[in-house]
Amino acid sequence: MKIELYGEQWRFVNCTDRFSLFVGGIGSGKSHAGAVKALLAGGKAKTMGLVVAPTYPMLRDATLRTFQAVAGNALVDFHKSEMRGTLRNGSEILFRSADMPDRLRGPNIHWMWIDEAALCPAQTWEIGIGRLRADGTAGPAWLTTTPKGRNWVYNQLQNLTVFRATTGDNPYLDREFVDSLQAVYTGQFARQELLGDFVTFEGLVYDEFDRSRHVMELEQRDGWRFVAGLDEGYTNPSVILVVGLDSDNRVHVAQEMYQRRMLQGDVIAEAKRLRDAFQVDTFYADPSAAGLIAELRDAGLPVVAADHRVMDGIHRVKAALQVAGDGRPRLTVAPTCVNTIAEFESYVWKEGRAGMRDEPEKVNDHAMDALRYILNSATLQSVYTVENPFYA
Repeated sequence: MKIELYGEQWRFVNCTDRFSLFVGGIGSGKSHAGAVKALLAGGKAKTMGLVVAPTYPMLRDATLRTFQAVAGNALVDFHKSEMRGTLRNGSEILFRSADMPDRLRGPNIHWMWIDEAALCPAQTWEIGIGRLRADGTAGPAWLTTTPKGRNWVYNQLQNLTVFRATTGDNPYLDREFVDSLQAVYTGQFARQELLGDFVTFEGLVYDEFDRSRHVMELEQRDGWRFVAGLDEGYTNPSVILVVGLDSDNRVHVAQEMYQRRMLQGDVIAEAKRLRDAFQVDTFYADPSAAGLIAELRDAGLPVVAADHRVMDGIHRVKAALQVAGDGRPRLTVAPTCVNTIAEFESYVWKEGRAGMRDEPEKVNDHAMDALRYILNSATLQSVYTVENPFYA
């Protein structure tokens, strides 16, 4: 079976350098090329390979599906519980998520592919290349990604053989989809998401956000109230953020759904799943999405039209990012919410307003909008009680 590739994909797939990177705009075919390279690596000899994606949902719904489509009947067996596949020649492939990098430690491997690497922690690369020593040889590793600012992937460029492509370079991509993205994306965000450039974002709205301080997993959730913010999209991603509110008025972004080209039925199904998983008591939705709100209500979901005032919401989020008297911030984000974290680090003020910071750019803001709907609309506990010891 022949696998079609366009020029830059072909050059990347056939690169024999040990460490390589395919960086490109969304839809540029980088993951497809990464999957082809993985299939060829597994097909040359009986090997053990590792495929990594930022989170388990991204691994399951995107990276794994891409590989399965490329491999076809060459993938003769797949154990879902172990996330392990076997090729026709006996090669095995482990599929893992990077949300807890220490779990990547394990048996030695012959090769590794990290998909959407810029959304993975730097430890993913550091731990992964340390496992490339099966049979006593130093195996190859490759990355595929759309940039997310100038993070660890950018810092590794000098150590990688780099291949680049824009969204428009992919001849297999629907032209109408490309045109719709080019009509929406502007400025630095367009350079990053469509051209695949590593850019720095000046004038961050949430310059208080710091991964080392605000990104953490909180295991203690007793007594929390769970709500969700919902921002509808199609060309742009649809987003549902599940947020836990504790008794101390702290806000924890516990889970995200962040996906393009979702139909309303898909959004409703995902909302039901998250409601059941977290016992979400209210969904706060963009009031302009009247049709979706009506459909959600018909499906029995507790949804209200959110207060979507922009600057009020931004001020509330900025206040929540501040560190409280106990040294902890009032807003934290789970490490699995990689798109929310990326938006915090690239959501910027609109340029050209004589230094005014009263309007953000309407790009890279979908998770930020969903979070704003919650903080604008959810009733946070403001009255506390203690037991009077003189009365039973």
